[in-house]
Amino acid sequence: MKKNIGIYISGLGQSFHQENVLKYAERFKNELLFIEKGTSYDLRSEIITYSGKNTSKVVKVVKLGQENEEVVYTFYEFEYHELLTERFKKRNMLLKNSLLFLLVLKKLPQLLKRVFIHDNYNRPYLTFYAFFILVLVSLAVLFLIPASIDMVNDFQVAKKILTFIEGLTGDFPAYLKQTYKWTVPLTTFILLVIPESKTIVTSIATEFACADQYLNDGMQSQLISGNLDLLVEYISEHEHESKIHFHCYSFGCLIATDYLFPLGTMPSKNAKLLTELLITIGNPYEFINSYYSSYFKNRNLVMEQKLKWINVYSISDALSSNFRKNSTRGEALNGIRDSSLKPINLNYEVSPDKSQNFFNFITMDGIRMHKLYWDMETNGQSCIRIILDKMVELEIIKNE
Repeated sequence: MKKNIGIYISGLGQSFHQENVLKYAERFKNELLFIEKGTSYDLRSEIITYSGKNTSKVVKVVKLGQENEEVVYTFYEFEYHELLTERFKKRNMLLKNSLLFLLVLKKLPQLLKRVFIHDNYNRPYLTFYAFFILVLVSLAVLFLIPASIDMVNDFQVAKKILTFIEGLTGDFPAYLKQTYKWTVPLTTFILLVIPESKTIVTSIATEFACADQYLNDGMQSQLISGNLDLLVEYISEHEHESKIHFHCYSFGCLIATDYLFPLGTMPSKNAKLLTELLITIGNPYEFINSYYSSYFKNRNLVMEQKLKWINVYSISDALSSNFRKNSTRGEALNGIRDSSLKPINLNYEVSPDKSQNFFNFITMDGIRMHKLYWDMETNGQSCIRIILDKMVELEIIKNE
């Protein structure tokens, strides 16, 4: 009998909201209850070690019977966050913000190019908005530097330093004080408009910087793919007659794509034999393909004939991909670059379509919608319902 195994790969930053495979499995279990009336389900979880110090949380969805329990689905969590961000997280907040600001400046030419030359990218203005928010968030801390320098003017050592600078630069300290007068109100405005600004700054700086290194230089990509391969190897040895489904959100979609459609090498034997389904939620493919234009080139496409692909997207989400040439709902028109595999598009919205007015712009509405494919509480509605319905329709799992 075929065993259905899901590998859950979360997005960057989901750990901040304590999102994990247990909550995802809880939502999956709740949707099974809606499908099969009169049937009871429960969860069983454990931590396994699959190679050296690598661990994975395993959650089994079990159907409760009078005499025994039947495992209907098993989720394995693939953790990559520490591998990707461990070096960057040790840096202080000022350095993180400085690096974030420099990274955005580095992308500015490509950003402006996409505003005027869309190249089939359907949301360049939303992306420009997202990058602009990144600039504002990073500047929220950088703007405090003039204020800090002006503050330390009360100390004798600082006075001597500033006097020396004044001798070299003339009126520089005066200009600095003028800057201070408008930077402090602007910083205050940003801190008021953007809730939890310090946390957002730290999280975005870490994620964006590490993601940029991963996408530009392949930093940690081999290590991450290797660890995922080890987890699949563990599943092949301990879950006989199993078929693997990748459940991926946001940056996790890129991790799975890199594993299944690698650059310059073949997918592993286990990946080719066991993988049946790829599920991407809030997939940032179009965003990455537009601003890292070489990233998806020269991929090995042997898996395109071996798996099905379900893609959940939202028109309101500035980062998700609908694999069409415009921001409309409908069937996918393309897949990954030269691949003939097209996803089965599933649209999921939690609010009516919104125009990008000034209020939506300053409140980061397009970015906020990226995390609304499910509520933080597991008993709310989520996109898992339409995913599960499609899995049943495709006969990937059976509704008995």
